[in-house]
Amino acid sequence: METNNEKKRDTLEKLAWQILTIAPLLKKRIFRPEIEQNDNALPLSYIQVLAALDESETMTVTEISSRFDIAKPNITPLIDRMIEAGYVKRIRNSADRRVVHVVIQEKGREKVRSIVGSLKGGISKWSGNIKEHDMVRLTDAISIIYNILKASE
Repeated sequence: METNNEKKRDTLEKLAWQILTIAPLLKKRIFRPEIEQNDNALPLSYIQVLAALDESETMTVTEISSRFDIAKPNITPLIDRMIEAGYVKRIRNSADRRVVHVVIQEKGREKVRSIVGSLKGGISKWSGNIKEHDMVRLTDAISIIYNILKASE
């Protein structure tokens, strides 16, 4: 009879192998180079920060650093370039001037919509032979993964 520790160890082993095998597929199928090039012309880190800001409206530099596991000193130049491009702006917290909020601008929202459009186009290319039921299962699975990982932050 298998003990709880053995089951947990087996589950961790399986999860580790699944992550290793899915990572290249995600890169190949979803995060294709054209998402970071062509019309979008942004590194993936910029795209991810813009998407997060589009979802939450505003984030502090500390929240961005924590969410994306980017060191605070590396956030500053990233945000500076996004400000120069007109995608975001900085707002100092009136109660605590040390706290800086990054707020998405309309140009940033438009960029996110363009990127989502590119992603949809890429997904439709590789998903043409996938049944609708399986696409629903895939979106459900990704939602579950997101919620589990988000809860463990």
